[in-house]
Amino acid sequence: MRFFTILVAMLLCSCFYEPIHQGNRLDPNKVFQIKEGDTKFHVEQILGTPMVHSVMHPNRVTYYEEFEDKEGGNMIRRSVEITYDDALRITQINYSGFEKPKQE
Repeated sequence: MRFFTILVAMLLCSCFYEPIHQGNRLDPNKVFQIKEGDTKFHVEQILGTPMVHSVMHPNRVTYYEEFEDKEGGNMIRRSVEITYDDALRITQINYSGFEKPKQE
């Protein structure tokens, strides 16, 4: 009886699949709120702590996320690379994997 209970529990556990989400959780609405001239403090208030700090480029950070699309099953990879000046204000933003929102 105990073996049967363990077997059923293992089968039920294998039915649940939780996709792994790696990196930052990047909401496109929040990503496109930031703009050149914003401070590093403001960016971290909106997006949180960046995933990657560049050792070779101390004024450059990267927000990165990778997850499996629920509908298509494809891996989605997207990132935002932000470059700051010496006053910690954004001088450049590079988007990868994001579609720009439509202007009304």
